[in-house]
Amino acid sequence: MSEKKGFFSSLFGGREEAVITEMEPEAPQAPRPQREALEVTPAIIDNARLTLLDILKTMGLNVDVAVKESAENTISLEITGAEDLGIVIGKAGSTLHALQLLLSNILSKKYQKKAFVRLDANDYKVKQEQAIIASANDAADVAEREHVQIVLDPMTSAERRLVHTALQGRAGIETFSRGIGRTRQVVVSPKNFKKEAPAA
Repeated sequence: MSEKKGFFSSLFGGREEAVITEMEPEAPQAPRPQREALEVTPAIIDNARLTLLDILKTMGLNVDVAVKESAENTISLEITGAEDLGIVIGKAGSTLHALQLLLSNILSKKYQKKAFVRLDANDYKVKQEQAIIASANDAADVAEREHVQIVLDPMTSAERRLVHTALQGRAGIETFSRGIGRTRQVVVSPKNFKKEAPAA
């Protein structure tokens, strides 16, 4: 067996591992026009916080929004104040991602520049990122030990980037992405990997 599919599933429960032999070609993507990034100021951050609070109150939620430290030109906000923020997070973080996209679009339209927003809720994303990094390292351990390629479950571009970054310092491992759109996956491979010839 040269590849193992769905490594996250094997860690967290789910479908069985299966062999994959063909790599999917990557579809060419047309370049998107780049908009100037919004320069973040305290006033813009406060406006973003109040806008998010209004959205959450419209959803009937009694929560608070705190400002977090973030990278340059990124507005980072944390939704807090309730023991269970499941309704804000949604399945696999889908609602949180939708809120992040909505707030980004609102701010981009208001200021006519590209706004970068990062939302979290009770450290959900922090915990998810820690789990992804731990799973990526587990996959790399298996890949090196058994000399096989490990195919991780489909992930978002941000999650794939997290895996690539987490494993780039491992001398015996390389990673690459394959697939298209929502089915795009990271492959964790021993360096200079060669598939074994089938037995005669």
